[in-house]
Amino acid sequence: MNRGIFFLIAIFYIATLSLRAQTIAKRDSVIIKEPFSKTIYCRFMPLGIYTGAGYPQNRITQNIEIGKSFGMIDAGLVYGKTAIKDTSGNGTHYLEARVTMDVCQYGIFSNEMTIGTGGVFNSKNYLMLEISYTIYGQFWKKYGIGIITGFYDFSGNTTDASHNMFGLYLRYGLPRPENGGLINIGRMSRTHLHR
Repeated sequence: MNRGIFFLIAIFYIATLSLRAQTIAKRDSVIIKEPFSKTIYCRFMPLGIYTGAGYPQNRITQNIEIGKSFGMIDAGLVYGKTAIKDTSGNGTHYLEARVTMDVCQYGIFSNEMTIGTGGVFNSKNYLMLEISYTIYGQFWKKYGIGIITGFYDFSGNTTDASHNMFGLYLRYGLPRPENGGLINIGRMSRTHLHR
């Protein structure tokens, strides 16, 4: 499992470098660079519930994500806890690399899609894959609330499990204008041919 965590951190580091360290916007032929600290975000899910049979306390998930925003994409590292255990009774904490993309924006509301991969500590089903969708509202200048629904797949060498999840999350970070990016760089002008 230690090699898996090292591999996950290495992928996150390489992805961060490849997406550039600064957000750049062109305004009046001047390049404006946002400070690194301004593009950091934090997302906290205090309550998520897995669907399926079981007692409520066995279906709770929580996590915290810290990462960097690159225009309309958030790339972050997630540390979380899940109540779903494997057959040995282990495996409640996980580490995950996650990428979230703003799919569409309507005023203060946005729809986002998330893809993630990670590992569950001390579990037979150590590999974790996620795909989820959110509806997010930026109700304050740097804070917002969202709802999330998605799918988690846990797999190992001999067993696997899949679960649907619904949750509520809070996000701290720069707001997005209607084009989905963190900085409004204007819209492209389109030319139309008339015949």
